[in-house]
Amino acid sequence: MKYLRFDKPKSLAQIRKELGKTCSVPGCCKPLTNMEGPGSNKLCREHQLSQVEYGGPGKISRPHTFHRQWICVDCGKDVSVEVDKKYPGLQESDPDKFFRLCRNRIIGDHVIRRADGGDDTKENVQSRCLDCNSDKTILNEDFRKGQK
Repeated sequence: MKYLRFDKPKSLAQIRKELGKTCSVPGCCKPLTNMEGPGSNKLCREHQLSQVEYGGPGKISRPHTFHRQWICVDCGKDVSVEVDKKYPGLQESDPDKFFRLCRNRIIGDHVIRRADGGDDTKENVQSRCLDCNSDKTILNEDFRKGQK
């Protein structure tokens, strides 16, 4: 992706300063990345590369999004196939736009809402297409605040 060309190794002083610190994504215990660039002070290399800045699904401000996949757990729709069908060749010609369109069609939905004590771990996040997520929200009345 476009940010990879700006990445360069951190200095030894920076690496020593961050020694022992781990990735901020819930459930990840990997050490911080040794590369500069977006997320370098909070993420391991794997999660750094899966940020939206690199074309992935994750945002540091919304850690559950790092667990988002392109396939809906309810209906099985693969949003990447849907985007590729609608915009053939876009993944190769403009991967940033392709992945933005995919992210726009899938939600990282909490199984147990955060308002009800749920967390942002992989086990508590499921990927749902917009239709299935809207249905689940209405059927489970997820719009109500903290109703254990």
